[in-house]
Amino acid sequence: MAARVEREVKSHTRAFTGCSTCRSRHVKCDEGRPTCSMCHYFGLPCAGYKKDIFFDSKNNGSKIRFRRPLLTEEERQRMSQWLVSIAPPASTQRLLSQIDEEGERAAAPDEIQLSLGPFGVFRVQQCQNDTTQIESLLDPLPLVESEDSRNSSPSQDVVQMADPFPLDPEISQWSPDFIQSLLEQPEQGTTPRSPDLLEMIMDQSRIAEAPSSSQGYQIRSFMPGNYCNPPISPTSFTSAPGSSNAIPQDAVFLLKHYSSTVISLMTPVRHKKTPWHILFIPHTKDCLAALALGEEMNHASLCAFYGTLSISAFSLSGVSQSQSWLNQGRTYLRQAQNYARMMLLTAYDIPKPAKYKSILMAILTMVQLSNLCGNRNQAEGYFLEAEKFIRMKGLKRKKSRKVRLLHHCYVFERMFHESIFICGANSTQRRHVRRAIESSGLAPASVDGLSFRLYKWKNLHLEMLRVRDREEGENDLHLERPGHFSATLYPEIFGIPEPWLLLLSLVIRLGTEKDGAEKNIPGSLGLKDYISRAKALEEYINELPKHIPETVAFSSQQSSVDQQILESMLEAMRHALAIYFYRRIYDLDASMLQEKVASVRDCLLQCEYADSSVIHGSAGFIWPAFIAASEAEDTNVQESFSAWFEISGQRSGLSCFTRTLDSVEKIWQEKRRANGSSVTWLDMMKKSGSLQPQL
Repeated sequence: MAARVEREVKSHTRAFTGCSTCRSRHVKCDEGRPTCSMCHYFGLPCAGYKKDIFFDSKNNGSKIRFRRPLLTEEERQRMSQWLVSIAPPASTQRLLSQIDEEGERAAAPDEIQLSLGPFGVFRVQQCQNDTTQIESLLDPLPLVESEDSRNSSPSQDVVQMADPFPLDPEISQWSPDFIQSLLEQPEQGTTPRSPDLLEMIMDQSRIAEAPSSSQGYQIRSFMPGNYCNPPISPTSFTSAPGSSNAIPQDAVFLLKHYSSTVISLMTPVRHKKTPWHILFIPHTKDCLAALALGEEMNHASLCAFYGTLSISAFSLSGVSQSQSWLNQGRTYLRQAQNYARMMLLTAYDIPKPAKYKSILMAILTMVQLSNLCGNRNQAEGYFLEAEKFIRMKGLKRKKSRKVRLLHHCYVFERMFHESIFICGANSTQRRHVRRAIESSGLAPASVDGLSFRLYKWKNLHLEMLRVRDREEGENDLHLERPGHFSATLYPEIFGIPEPWLLLLSLVIRLGTEKDGAEKNIPGSLGLKDYISRAKALEEYINELPKHIPETVAFSSQQSSVDQQILESMLEAMRHALAIYFYRRIYDLDASMLQEKVASVRDCLLQCEYADSSVIHGSAGFIWPAFIAASEAEDTNVQESFSAWFEISGQRSGLSCFTRTLDSVEKIWQEKRRANGSSVTWLDMMKKSGSLQPQL
């Protein structure tokens, strides 16, 4: 039986072998050279084993041809190794973008041939006579021209490749099968994952060249169907039948880039259960599918959709240094901002215009967009809108796991923003948000206060050991009260233990009390209480264990490399928290902090050495880098931080790294001008608010 199975397997693997005579007779060939024994035995001429490259045409005749492997298995393996060696997967997109940019810069009449790694393109020059002759040969039947085709110029004609999936020209490429595959999501479990639609589309993309006297060389991609995407530009949209909304033709490509590259800027963990895998990306795909089907979309969904595309386009513009992607990102940014304004006007209406999760995802997307590609003032506004919406709509309700994931995302980013945004602690906008929450009658649903004031605890060590119940753990939005909450999701989402975030919140609040006392604000802490709480915080921060059980349990599920990266990140954050405490609470001289500054630098470099292919740019990395770099005094250490910010900016393509580096360099410059007097980022932030760290 085993021998029979083996014979069947062997016969199956020889499907493309054998001489042409035996294959035409459908008999087994012994593949003898120069002629096979079977043909010799039957007295037939052996047609041999010639490998031909042939093309389909209408005049093939009756000639029989057979498919054969052009290359041996060993040759194909060597070719695959060569392709990977000259174009690692991480650099593929960069090479294609460089080819695109070089082609756009080339003059229109020039014959160009570009090659980078395994990729190459050339311009097709078509003569009018040749085009007419080809059309007469391939178009024997008259075609009814549309008005658009009659008005198009010859420079806009496209040489299209053979379409394996012919569709009616009037039907959009967003077919039902395409939409269904967009909507299908892999199960979260051990079931083998089916091929991702975006991967299939990107792998099967083709290139068509268009001769143009005005636009020069352009790269156009093919989707399943006979539709050719126009050049990527701020106006490259198509409308689905019956829909007033436009479908960006580069949406799938941008979603692919967002999923593969940008997502590492949101979280350092490498599993498929983060909020971006579970909520943000599926929601964006659903929006794309709805637009393709011509469905009416609410403002929240459109805001999240275009905000995501904007982040991805800005990233691509930085990676490829492409002005077209930058313009595209700005276009999507304006659209996202417009939809955000319309969404916030009706977010509290009854009946509700959209689901709670949809509105919150849209606001958080705008927060991410402002942090990664915008500015600090925009982020402040969207943070306050998120806080207002959560306190008025999200705390009284029974919270599902998905809602809690979104709340954790908000609080995590808000803590880092609050630690830096010193000058706006009592702004007009914040007072307006507090009054709106108080007037709604929903303020009691919040366990914490509406301002970042310190909770009146006495013994911090005992308070941190106190077990918090579900209501307090979920409704203490800004982590005002110390304690242990076993159902926290911070380690799972960001790889960071909740006690660390609690301590950061307490330092922020103690700093607020200090500022209030300096401004003689009523109700501020007295000097005695301030010193006692500062000492308690200092002791707890310095005794903060390197390995917290909840984080160890999570990191043990990661690969060894990812586990090493998470441990280095936590160590960097531990040292950075101490630096932030001594600067914010005690305002120590920078010379006393240099050992911890060097430790943060070393941790960041360890992450880089562990896996240089990943963009380690989440807030867990960029916040410690900013806090430590701002205090650095040694030239070599400063150069190390500068290199880290520059490399991260080049890999991610996002301006948050370069903006933060500009702020750090401004601090270093002010220190050199101070002639020995102490100048800190805190002083510069309080005086002018001119720093623009993007955390």
